[in-house]
Amino acid sequence: MQLNETEMKKILDQGMLTRSIIETQTAMKKCLMFSEMAQDTAVKGFFKEQAKGLEDVLGYFNKGMAELQ
Repeated sequence: MQLNETEMKKILDQGMLTRSIIETQTAMKKCLMFSEMAQDTAVKGFFKEQAKGLEDVLGYFNKGMAELQ
């Protein structure tokens, strides 16, 4: 089965987005875990803020994935 360039690009883009989604979810979970473990309120706030930012990034990647399908 041969794929044209457009189909091949779509498959590669889906793979890249899938990997990015998984990496972002992992980083977000780590930030949430670190915020729970932190003793200092400034550190807790920092990691919660980072997790929120990563949540926005995750939404961007999911939007890109929806556009591909």
